[in-house]
Amino acid sequence: MRYYFLEWVNDFEIMMLNSLAKDYPVMKINRIMRRYKSVNALMPGTLLKKWHKRFHCAVKLSAIKPDDIVICNGYSVFPFLDYIASMPCKKVLILRDSVVALTRKRRLLGQLKEDEDYIETVRPVFDVIFSFDSADCQRYSLAMIEQFLPFSLHEIQRLQKESKSENKRCFFVGGYEPIRAETLKILTPELENSGYKPDFYLLDKYNNHDSYPDNCQNKRLSYIENIDKVKHASVLLEINKPEQRGLTLRALEALIFNKKLITTNASIRSMDLYDPARIFIYNVDDLEGLQDFLQSPLPHVDEKLLSKYSADNLIMTLQKVNF
Repeated sequence: MRYYFLEWVNDFEIMMLNSLAKDYPVMKINRIMRRYKSVNALMPGTLLKKWHKRFHCAVKLSAIKPDDIVICNGYSVFPFLDYIASMPCKKVLILRDSVVALTRKRRLLGQLKEDEDYIETVRPVFDVIFSFDSADCQRYSLAMIEQFLPFSLHEIQRLQKESKSENKRCFFVGGYEPIRAETLKILTPELENSGYKPDFYLLDKYNNHDSYPDNCQNKRLSYIENIDKVKHASVLLEINKPEQRGLTLRALEALIFNKKLITTNASIRSMDLYDPARIFIYNVDDLEGLQDFLQSPLPHVDEKLLSKYSADNLIMTLQKVNF
């Protein structure tokens, strides 16, 4: 049995798969629909176009056998969803965002009609659908999966040795949202009064927001650049989208690199990695206590938590699925 990850193309996803491939039979197949559109456009007639799509996918995915597990993610599966449905292998879908966000983005791309439901479109195709968001799991009857880092446990142990806080710096990276711009403006003087320098990257693709904070850089960071920033920061800041409730990569990065975390995710209080000495919940904890939080010592990192949230646990979760 092999694990085929289809269209996991983000740099942190590729990093994770390369890390796992050292210890497990993990394969990746990307750019599945490359050159499909240009050739398909030349095909006359609907039937021939459909045949060409099936033939194209069959060639790209020919290595997958019935005993293998195909793992798709919620963002990239739609262009070849109909072919996945016909494959005789074991099929898993992992949602790495909220159902609301996934629905909105698929509709904007024209992959989901206004009257179509995201979950009911993908549910018949997969043996199991996983989500990190407990509220989504309950609402849509999905299987819960723990958030996982893009590193194996061996890789985490190596990276921990490289972590160092060279200065009092608070690091944030994320896409533009009005709530993020507002929160960054409020927190900036609080951080500066405590002696921390903001290191904020707020990506605004259209550069047209009058409310864009003056102390942010409108720049995209690769995941490798992100990790380098995390290593050298003292504090990490995450500002979740309003509909987001699950555990994020930022919280796990704070754990493995032994950094303090300021977060807007109130649900983190009920999670096993929560420690008030490590995590400050904005709009829940008293903002007047932020300075004391920043100056207090960091607690010891529990090795069991590192194992639980490593990429190895993803493989272990897949091994337990009753297909």
